[in-house]
Parts: sequence; C-alpha cells; structure tokens
Amino acid sequence: MLGIAEIFLIITSVTLANTDKETKFFVATNGNDNWSGKLAEPNANRTDRPFATLERARDAIRDLKKDGLKEPITVMVRGGKYFLDKPFVLTKDDSGALDCPITYKAYPGEKPILSGGYKIADWKTYKEGILMTELPWSKGGKWKSRQLFFNGKRQPRARYPKLDPNDPLYSGWALTEGADHEGSTDSFIYKPGTFRNHWSKPTEVEVIYWANIGGWRSMVPIKSIDEEKRIIKLTHSGWQFDVPGWYMPVTFTQNNRFYVENAIEELTDPGEWCFDSEDGMIYFMPPDGIIKGQEVVVPILDNLIDMIGTSWVNISGLTFTETIDGDNFHHEGVEGAGAMYPRPGWRYCGDAVHLKGTEHCQVINNHFDSIGGNAVYLEGYNSRNVIAGNEIDGAGANGVCLLGTRLKHPIFNQVIDNYIHHCGNINKYTAGVFTGMSDGNIISHNRIAHLPHHGINLSNSPYGRNFVEYNDIRWVDEEVADSTAINCWMEDPPDKNVQRCGHVIRFNYISDVYGCEVIDGKVGRSRAFPSSGIYLDNYTSNCFVYGNIIVRCAHSGIVVHAGKNNLIENNIIVDSPRSITFQDYVSGMEYWKQMTGFMTGNSVLRNIFYQSNADGRLFALFNWTDRTIAQSDFNLFFHVNDSNYVIDDYSNSKKITYEEWKRLGYETNSVITDPLFVDPKNDDYRLKPESLAFKLGFNIIDMSKIGTQKTQK
Repeated sequence: MLGIAEIFLIITSVTLANTDKETKFFVATNGNDNWSGKLAEPNANRTDRPFATLERARDAIRDLKKDGLKEPITVMVRGGKYFLDKPFVLTKDDSGALDCPITYKAYPGEKPILSGGYKIADWKTYKEGILMTELPWSKGGKWKSRQLFFNGKRQPRARYPKLDPNDPLYSGWALTEGADHEGSTDSFIYKPGTFRNHWSKPTEVEVIYWANIGGWRSMVPIKSIDEEKRIIKLTHSGWQFDVPGWYMPVTFTQNNRFYVENAIEELTDPGEWCFDSEDGMIYFMPPDGIIKGQEVVVPILDNLIDMIGTSWVNISGLTFTETIDGDNFHHEGVEGAGAMYPRPGWRYCGDAVHLKGTEHCQVINNHFDSIGGNAVYLEGYNSRNVIAGNEIDGAGANGVCLLGTRLKHPIFNQVIDNYIHHCGNINKYTAGVFTGMSDGNIISHNRIAHLPHHGINLSNSPYGRNFVEYNDIRWVDEEVADSTAINCWMEDPPDKNVQRCGHVIRFNYISDVYGCEVIDGKVGRSRAFPSSGIYLDNYTSNCFVYGNIIVRCAHSGIVVHAGKNNLIENNIIVDSPRSITFQDYVSGMEYWKQMTGFMTGNSVLRNIFYQSNADGRLFALFNWTDRTIAQSDFNLFFHVNDSNYVIDDYSNSKKITYEEWKRLGYETNSVITDPLFVDPKNDDYRLKPESLAFKLGFNIIDMSKIGTQKTQK
C-alpha cells in the first residue's frame, strides 16, 4: 500500500514535471523587464533577455490568460540574489487550473535567493574593531530589527552575560534577586556584580527573561535602570501567552533567568552588533575584521510572497531569507493559538510565504533560511494545499502555521516531508508545525529537531480532526520548562456537553524532550511538568494515539489532562520517569469547575512500557476517579528494578503497587517481562520474533517509514 508521501510524489511529478507542452518565462538578475522574458539568458546581439522581476513574469501570465489558459505555465528563476523592495503578490487573477497549473521554480541546478533585506554599503570606524553606519530613515524608532546578516549568516546582537558557544542552552545567564516589590510584573532587582559596565543608553537595551520556573519568556525594552539599587524597570510587563481569552502578566520571582541585548558597551566579540534606534546608527564588529567586499544586510520586509485567493499555483526550489522579526507571531483574529493577540506597540513578525483563501497550491522543495518570523503561514480558509520537501532552518518564529477561526479555517492541507530545525530563534512560544481551529489536515513524514518549545502544536481545535503521523521529532522543548513534542487542547468553549472531535496521532518517533529551568541556582535540564512526548491538554478527547515510539522525555511519555474517551494503544514508551500521566483539574477557577467529572472513559491497551531508570513509574495519577481510566490491559511492563512497579497517586499522596492496581480491575491480561527490543542501547526498538508483546496483540511499528522519505540537503 502506498503511503501519503509516495502518493504526494506521484501527484507532484504530474503537476510539476509535465513539460511536454508548456509556456515558459525566465527571470534573472541580469534580466530586463522591457524584454520578452522568453530567453533563459541574453541573446548574442542583446535584443532580448529574461525578465528582471517576478512581478513582470506574473503580469505577462495575466496577459496570456486573457485568452484563457491553454497549457501549464512555468516561470524559471535563475540563480542569484534578488533583493525585493516589496512582497511578490499573487491573487485570484494569478490562479492556474487543474490541467494548467502555474509554477514559479528554480532554474535547474541553480539557487535563486529572495531576500527581504537592505544592503548596507557605507561604513566608518567607530573605534578599534567596531564599525558604524547611519540609516537616516530609521531615526526615532521608525525602523527596528533584532537581525543583521553578514554574508548571508545571521549575526548575534551584543549580549551580556556572554554565551558559551559550546554550551548554548545553559550558559550566558544572569539571575534575578527578586521582584522590585511584591507582585511586580515590570521591575526586578538584579544580583550584585551582575553587570560590569555602565550603559549610556539603557532604553535601547532589551531584557530577555524567563518567568516562573521557566515556562514563559518575554523580550521587553528597559524603561530605566537604578544602578545603586540594582533595579531594572521595563516598559511593560512580560506575558504568559496561552491563558484562554487574555494575557496574564507574570510576576518576577527569585532566580528568574535573564540576559540583556543591544547595549553598545557589551559589543565586544567578533560578529556582534547593536542598533541605536534614537540616532539610527548600527554598530558592528565584523567576524574577521574585514568589511570591504562583504555583504551586510538588515531586513526591511516581513513578507516575501503573499498569495491571496490563489489556486493551482506552485512555488518550488527557491530560497527565502532576511526578513524582519517582530513581537507577535500569529495573525490578528486567528483563534486556537492561545491568547496571542497583538498588544499596543507590538509588531507582527511576518511570514516568508503567506497564504489566505488559497486552494490546490504547493510550496515544495524550498529553503527557508533564517527568516525573521514564520516561514509558511496558512491563515484562515485554505484548502488542499501542499507544503512539502522544504527545509526550514533558523526561523525566528514558527516553521509552518495553519490557523483560522471557527468559520474560516485550514482544511485538508498537507504538511509533508519537511525538515524543520533550529527555529524559534527569536520568539519562543513556537513550534515546527503550529495549527489551531483546523480540520482534516495531514502532518506527516516531517523531521523536526532542536526547537525551544513544541515540535508540533495542534493548539486549540475542539471541532476538527487532524492527522499527525510518521514524524521524527527529537530535541524539542530545549529552552522552556512547560512544553512537549506534540501538544493539543480542546477548551473552547468550556462545556462538558460539547462533542469534541479527536486527533489521530500515530507512528511518530519522539525522543529527548527535556525542558530548561533554574535548579539550585544553576540553569540546566528540567524535569518539570509537563515536558513530555504527547500532551493531550485541557479536555482533549476522542484521540487515537497509536503506534508511537516515545523515548527519554523529562516528565512523562504521554499526558492526558482532563480529557475523555482517548484511546492509547500499541505505543512504546521508554525511559520517561512516568510512562503516562492522568491529571484532572484541581483548580478552583470557575472556568474549570464547569468541567468537573468530564475526564472519563480513557483506554490504555497493548502498549509497551520500558524503564531502565530505577525510579521510573508506570503511571502518575492526579485527582483521578475510577471512571478516569475505563480500561488498562494487554500491556507489557518492564522495569530494571523488579520491585518498583509502582503507580504514583498524587491526589491521595500514596503509591499504588502493581498488585493493588490489578485488584482495582486493571491489567488482567498484562505481563511483566522484557519486551526483547533488538538494540535498545542504540534506540532500535524493533521487537525480536519471540517477544511476548505479540501474544498480547501488539502490532509491528515499521520504523523505516518514520521521518522524511527523500534525501534532504
């Protein structure tokens, strides 16, 4: 049987490679919009050549369409770097058709780069090793950026304390002494000896800090600093993003971790830079001390391609880079993403490729390199589009987003075979794939790695069913303490009578999900709740969690949080301190009181729970009842400590032994034995033929089908 990725490759081979009869236009950096655009390069007598811009090619296609589309049209974009001064916009008028798609793609063997940046040419010496340049149009805060690029590579803003490149997660931190006053959300006291320099312009400096145990991160400019009292006052509070319906200001406590950026006095290391928005001056220390002949770029655009109401258009083989960043990282008006609506003074971070109201479009085999905001964003209604084969590297916010409203939302789109890594570079409440209020979308065969927060976040989607399958997710939740590899919730509205749809989460490989927090005065790995593999949060119900392999999660393999009728079957959970956590709400808030008794009917069947850690637990139970778990049976348990088959009942402050658990009616047919993995020390969790798991009805998980299905560069 063909998998989704194989079917996709067949479809794209038809829509993108059918060149028997097609119209071609060419765009090149040495082109001219006054010529025909039908030649791949200038002719010998210089009477014709390619177009110079995508807009001219688009307009030429519009002229052809006046007589009706008769064959596919392809715009071949030659290699080189194109500095856009405005987004390339495609509308309904630029649509193709089923048998006549319109494609914008890279010329074979070449690398066209679309940049949203402005190239800086004039530099003067500020002082030894540091150069400066003036951007007159930015004075007075008219333009700001947290990014500068040197020869195509994002450079670090001047920071203190300095980051150790050999320990990027746990180094470069200062710790607060506490709030300036009890309950303060916008001022704090720093510890003696934290800073070495006096800052001439502290209002140009931003504080980047993590609140509480490390679950919420904010970037806020300084309003004032009192060096004698060691008090920093911020321009506004930091915010907890995902509180339903509103932002929650977060109070400062002792040992919040933080650092500062953009103080010129801290510009000391090669590659660092800072920006004085008052005077419009950039200061930069080139990595090798050389600036002549090098390319220095600052971003000015937040969007490179904008597709509105477009259908049957393909974007393929392009590189997108050097777009501006921002404070808010979802479009205003979308639902399901938590309470991340723009606040006064915030700027949207932008999307390299933005789709709204599109159908049957493809964004495939592109490279998104150090985008300031989101790489690809499907906003509102978008149907049957394909985002596939892309590499998304170093995005400031999310990789791929699919978010809408109850009435207009992404439906039946496919996010397939992408390599998404090292994103959330600027904003942290982000994910490799972030969806919300969406239905019928397929997120499949992606490789997702090294992210600060979620790998895949389905967020709030109580009425839709999405399919998350065959993804390889590793090393996510690297910078916060409250996160997970695959996350979702269903809290809108808080009505226990609402029939919630359930997601299908199957055949994913998840490993090494560790949070980050301050422990005993040092920044390090966290085991804070709920750093886990799969998190069915806030009334998530009717989900089918099947055939996943979950390895080394900081807190739990799977968390069920107040949901009902979830089926957890045929999974392998290895070396997570708690294999599964069931938690009902214990909060006194009226919002949650309405849901008392909702958490019922969950089933745990034919799973393998493997613990090589001496203190590992089978399950953890919070505020549970005998209705929380309808059945738990035909499971295989293995623990290196034969006497430690224990369930933690936190609501009653006691431990339940395996035999006591069985007397409650669970695990009647379950067994305690070694599952006989082929090579667990090297993460090979195939089962040997003689494994007893097969007699319990466990089905083989084909690990070869997990992850990307074609070679990525």
